[in-house]
Amino acid sequence: KKRQQKSRKMVGVDDDEKEISFNRRQMYLGGSVILLAIVFVLSRGSGSLRCSGEAFDIASYREAALAATPPNIIECAQAGIGGSQEACHLPRKERFLALDQKGITLWMTGLSGSGKSTIARALEEELVIKYGKHVQQLDGDNVRTGLNRDLGFSAADRKESVRRVSEIACLFNGGGVITIVTLVSPYRNDRDQARKRHEQQGLNFLEVFLDVPLTVVQDRDPKGLYAKVASGEIKDFTGVDAPYEPPLHPEITLPNQEMTVDECVQVLMNALQEAGVLHGY
Repeated sequence: KKRQQKSRKMVGVDDDEKEISFNRRQMYLGGSVILLAIVFVLSRGSGSLRCSGEAFDIASYREAALAATPPNIIECAQAGIGGSQEACHLPRKERFLALDQKGITLWMTGLSGSGKSTIARALEEELVIKYGKHVQQLDGDNVRTGLNRDLGFSAADRKESVRRVSEIACLFNGGGVITIVTLVSPYRNDRDQARKRHEQQGLNFLEVFLDVPLTVVQDRDPKGLYAKVASGEIKDFTGVDAPYEPPLHPEITLPNQEMTVDECVQVLMNALQEAGVLHGY
C-alpha cells in the first residue's frame, strides 16, 4: 500500500514537471515566432519601421552591420587573420585544369523584358549540352524565392539583393563555374560594387548590357507587368516611374531588338572564348 501511495506521488510529480516543461516550450516557441515576425517586418517594404515614434532604418542598420563584421573570422588556420582564403581551398590552377574551364561572371543587366533570362538560358544550353561546361544561372526572380525572399523593391533592398547575388556569384566563379547573373540591377553603383568584389578576389567579370528601349519591352511585356503598371496596379516600376541607370562602359552590349537570340548567344560565346575560360589551361 505504501508503495502504491509513493508511486502515485511520483506520478503526480512527473505530471507537474511535464506541465511546467510544456509551458516553458510554449513560451519559447511563442517568443521565437514573435522575434521572427519582427525580423520579417524589418526586412520588408520601404526599409523602415516606426517604433515608439521613431523610424527604424533597415538600410542604415545593414550598412553598420556590414562595416562591423568581426575581424576574427578565419576560414582555416593556414589563412590566418587577414590572409588569403586561397590557402583553404584547392588551388584554382589545379581546379581549372581538372574541370577544363575557368570561372567567370557574366552580369546581365537591363529592363524587365529586355531578354536577360531568355538569352541566358540559350547560352547555358549551348555551354552545357554542346561544350559540356559547368554553368550556374542566378536569375532575379529565382533568387527571390529563396535567398532574397525577405527583400522588397526599395532602393535599399535592391542594393542588398545585388550584394548578396554578387557574393554568391564570386563563390561559384572562384570554383571554376561559368556564372550567369540576370538581374535588372538598376543602380550603377550597386553593379560597380559587384564588379569590385570580383576584382578584389581576382575573378573574371563581364558586364552585359541588354540595351533595349522602353517602348520595345513594353510591347513585349512577357510577364504582363507593364500592363499592370499602365493600369496603376504596380507603382515604382523600373524604367517607367523608377530609375534605371544604364552602364557607362559595359564589356558587351546587346541591342537584341535588332538581333536574334542565336546571334546574342554567339556574341557571348565569342567573349568567353576571348576571355580564355572555355579551357582550364
